[in-house]
Amino acid sequence: MTEIELKVHVEDRDTLIEKLNTFATYTNCIQRDDFYWGSSDSCRNKIRIRKESGVPKEPRETFPETIVTYKRKELRTNAQGQAVEVNDEKECTISNPEPLEAFLTDIGYSVVLKKHKSVMVWMMKTNPQKESSISFELCNVPPLGDFLEIEILTKDDSEENVKSAQEKLFALLDMTGIGRDKIENRYYSEMLKDLPSAE
Repeated sequence: MTEIELKVHVEDRDTLIEKLNTFATYTNCIQRDDFYWGSSDSCRNKIRIRKESGVPKEPRETFPETIVTYKRKELRTNAQGQAVEVNDEKECTISNPEPLEAFLTDIGYSVVLKKHKSVMVWMMKTNPQKESSISFELCNVPPLGDFLEIEILTKDDSEENVKSAQEKLFALLDMTGIGRDKIENRYYSEMLKDLPSAE
């Protein structure tokens, strides 16, 4: 599956939550601690080890859990300069991250970035022949602030599917009442690296 995502800055959490509740179904609240492993800060072939916990609306067999993810990431920009993320995402759940962390250390990888996200999740029913799901995630990412991520999963990253998903994402954004001028084209990793040094 291909993940196509739009990310925007949020200035008023309470108003957004009220709006989301009118057309999507709240599902759960999750805490995500992400550890990005790579050979250097500029390494493109990073692996993310995510330690996730929270309070699901419906009980799950394993919670908290550790999720290992490798993404082939790409930003695709339309004629107006508005970008969506197109990610070929490979992931699996593991019971114990220590063997993988030991292997990554032995091949010269280390943790090059850490990120915490407090996430409230809403889901929206879709046409299963076109999209498998649409999610809305209201994320607090210290010290960056609040963001809304709208995500569509499609079968592949063909130009037709991406264009269709992009149009759908912008329409969904309009439903939230957040202006398109709040779209963030950078990855979180880029924003975190752009922060002034504490020294």
